[in-house]
Parts: sequence; C-alpha cells; structure tokens
Amino acid sequence: MNDAIKKKLFLFIRLVVSFGLIGYIFYSLYAAGKLSELPDYFASANYWWLLAAAFLLLGLLAAGSLRWGMILGAQGIHLSRISVFMYYMIGMFLNNFLPSTVGGDFVKAYYLSKATGKTAGSFISVLVDRLMGMGGLCVVAVAACLLGGVNLWQNPDTHSYALPIFLIVGGVTCGLGLFFLVVFNDRVMNLFLKLARRGKIGEKIKEFHQSMYIYKGHGKVLLLTLLISTLIWVVIVLVSWMAYMAFHTGGEPGLPGHIAAIPIRYFYIFLPVISVIMSLPISFAGLGIREGVFIKLFDTLPGISDVDALIISLTFYFVFLFVSLIGGVIYIFKDKLRVHRDIIFPVEK
Repeated sequence: MNDAIKKKLFLFIRLVVSFGLIGYIFYSLYAAGKLSELPDYFASANYWWLLAAAFLLLGLLAAGSLRWGMILGAQGIHLSRISVFMYYMIGMFLNNFLPSTVGGDFVKAYYLSKATGKTAGSFISVLVDRLMGMGGLCVVAVAACLLGGVNLWQNPDTHSYALPIFLIVGGVTCGLGLFFLVVFNDRVMNLFLKLARRGKIGEKIKEFHQSMYIYKGHGKVLLLTLLISTLIWVVIVLVSWMAYMAFHTGGEPGLPGHIAAIPIRYFYIFLPVISVIMSLPISFAGLGIREGVFIKLFDTLPGISDVDALIISLTFYFVFLFVSLIGGVIYIFKDKLRVHRDIIFPVEK
C-alpha cells in the first residue's frame, strides 16, 4: 500500500469517526425526543455574546500569527505582520474547510516556501508553531488538572473519567517534552543520522534536524511563544464561556432554550482537557470527539442536559468556523492583496 492510499484511508477513517459520532449523538437525541428542542435555543439566544466571542477569537488568531512571525524570524524569514497574518488565516481556513490529506498547514507552508525559496524553514516553522500551540494547551491543561483534578476525582459523576483524563493530559505533555529533548540532543540525533545516513531518508532527517536545531539557540523565542500560546488558550476557554453565555442570558429561566448557570471554573477545568483529547488524530477537526466529550463532562453538572452541552460545543465550533472564513476571502484575493510582503530593513550608512 503506497503513501497516497494510506493517507486517503486514514482520512476516510477520521471522517467515518467524526460523522459516525455526530450521527450517533443526533440519533440519540431524536430517540429521546429531544431533537425538537434545538430551535428553541437559537430562537432565544443573545447573539451579542456570540459577536463579542467572534471578535475576541479574531484577536486570538492575530496573536497566533504574531507567534508564528517570531518563529519565522528565527529561521531567517522576515515578513511583514500583515503578510504573516494573511498566511496564518489562509491556513486556518483550509484546516477547517479542506477535507483532504494535505491540510491547511501544508498549503500555508507551500505558498510561503514558493515565495521565500526556503522550503525546509517554511515547513519547520509551521511544525514548531503547531508544537508551541500544543505546548500552551498542555500548560493550561496541566494547570486545570492540578487545580480541578480533586473536583473531578471526588465527584461521583466524573470520577470514572478522571483517571483517563489525567493519563491523556500527562501522556501528551510528556510526549511533547520528550520530542524537544530528542530533537535538541546531539547524540540522539546523530544516532538517527547514522542509522539512516544512506538514501533520501537520511537527507530528510539531516535537513529536518538542521532546521529544528536553529531553535536551540533561540530559547528566548521558544519561551516567549510558549507564553503567548498559554495566554491564547486561557482566552480560548473564555470564548467558549461566552458561547455558553449567549444561551444563559437569552430566554427565560425554566423555559426551553435557556441553559442553567455554569460557573466559569468548569470551563477552565473541562475545555483544556477536551482540547487535548481533540488533538489526537482520530477524527476530522475534532468533530464528534469534541461534542461527545463535551456532553460526557458538562452533562455531569447540576441542571445541565446533554442538549445544553451539545449546543455549547457546536456554537463554539461554528463561531470558530465563521471567523476562519476570513482566511477564505484572503485566499481568493491573495494576489490582489499581495499576501507576501518582506520586511525591508533600513540600509546602514
């Protein structure tokens, strides 16, 4: 089986998992006679909360592009902030709307490499940007487990989920840390190079190591981008809470479409964990996995039903999709917008 077939098969499995889970969730609601309740939520929602969430999310994407710009700078790729933002938004749009084996990150790196001529640096910068984003998520998730872990463990409704949550968060965090330790360790990488010194594999490993090794001398950049990533994830949780508030402040308490009070601390306990589980490559864009875990966790809170949890999850996701449409507009008009703009440094006299 060649690589192309493997990628298509992997994508097919992820799509089956996502739409299978979504189908199962909606079928369960239909069987329980709850599906008819969904329109009530949107009929009474306070859309000002969703508009505010969308603007805040756009600001987060701008912060994400700032992080990527710093990572590019360490590779010697200097672009204007507007160019980095436009490349970043294109990648975000394609990640959410392109059901292919390529993905938005690859397309973003491809266009950047064509414009700069730095293929390895462009692709490695995208990888490091992803890794630092994951690093920020792990920081928030570990903090959530430390601060709210006792709550999860002692609550009879969430006790059975507590240990798997701790293992997943701990495993992903340790795996990410181990990756950087290996990449920045000369002896380990030299061993890999000796084992694969012949042929294209050895050349690819060598090129990858050289591009990644640049960041060993940019510890300040890595720490700063990790800090930015952590702050981004702190605010992403706030965005999910704002999506909930649209249905908590809309409508009358006790009537269909109104979601009961949920203390914000539960969003900081649950959402980082949900996001770590979503990061596992077993579904398409986390669809289905996110909704399933949302329901399992939020349904344990007093007064919160499975429909409430599903509405919060889907609304949060749709706000994200809506904002990422900006990347689609940029992609369509990328030539007119002059996406690629180098920074012109002043000439020293």
